[in-house]
Amino acid sequence: MNSIFILTTIFVFMTILVESTNLILQVKGRKLTKWFGKNAFTIHMLTTGIFWVITFCLFVILQFEDHPLFHNSIILNLNLKYTGLILTISGIILAAWAFSLLGLKRSLCLNFFAENVPIVNESVYKYINNPLDFGLWIALIGFAIFTGSIYNFAIAVEFIIIMIPHIMLENKPLKK
Repeated sequence: MNSIFILTTIFVFMTILVESTNLILQVKGRKLTKWFGKNAFTIHMLTTGIFWVITFCLFVILQFEDHPLFHNSIILNLNLKYTGLILTISGIILAAWAFSLLGLKRSLCLNFFAENVPIVNESVYKYINNPLDFGLWIALIGFAIFTGSIYNFAIAVEFIIIMIPHIMLENKPLKK
């Protein structure tokens, strides 16, 4: 198995773990500001940002490695490429639309420590709680299908599985 793939998989897990730990502490009332004072948000953004950047760079580097493929049939690969391309573009459009509705501050969690942040209930948010995340998931799966890579598919599935509890944590304060 490719070492870059293993490292990327580990960093995807660690990135979500670090971000989720910060969310758990915030939701449980153990505010990070008690420990780090006014620097709490900066520390949160730096730790998660560093992990996200490393994970993204590893994912890009992984694309230059040899990947085991789903299937070698030319006809099947062509159909999968079109399906994957459509899913990738659709996912990016959904994520961009959700991003534009939330705005930069909410999308990047810049108001993570703020109280009484209003809930977005318009447009696509009427039907999907987390269209930004779902759009990214669709794009990741579409990209995996487009490339035909088992590695990319495994990373997309891992990302989705470990993001489900993360989304539940993010939604918990909104339900109050």
